Amino acid sequence: MKKLIPIFILCVLSCQSIDTPEEPETVLEEELMIDILTDIAFIRAAKTSSRKVFDEKGINPESYILRKYGVDSIVFAENNAWYGGQLERYKEMFTVVKSNIEVSKIKFEKLKKEEDSIKKVQDSIKKATGDKKDDKKDKKNKKNKKEELEIDDAKNRAIEEEMEKARVKRFNNLSGKE
Repeated sequence: MKKLIPIFILCVLSCQSIDTPEEPETVLEEELMIDILTDIAFIRAAKTSSRKVFDEKGINPESYILRKYGVDSIVFAENNAWYGGQLERYKEMFTVVKSNIEVSKIKFEKLKKEEDSIKKVQDSIKKATGDKKDDKKDKKNKKNKKEELEIDDAKNRAIEEEMEKARVKRFNNLSGKE
């Protein structure tokens, strides 16, 4: 029991000496940090689903986001650590990040529904106009077939007339009439 007391005191003293990160020279506003953290959350989700593409193209999306906001990676890391040292504040920031993601998800789903409905309308229009085109093709094909049949009929009549003439001529030859 006597050995446990010094260990307990050592643990208590060491727990109380947790250093919180110092405020960085350049402090990013909370709103900017929230925007950056939101974009990083999106890009990490995209990177997770398309890791191969990012790796093949050598794309580092986090550095793109930091360039987008004009923030140096060291400044961001310092601010991230500093805000992380203020647990309640950091937790509130991530609540806003999560909310931003949910709002974007709802917007995406709404856009997706609109896109799907537009595609359905376009497909319906395409089908409706496609049927008219098919009707025109069918009418044209019927007309062509009718013309072909008329030509065939005319040819058949001409052949029949020639055959009739040949029969009459043969009959006349056989009967002695010329």
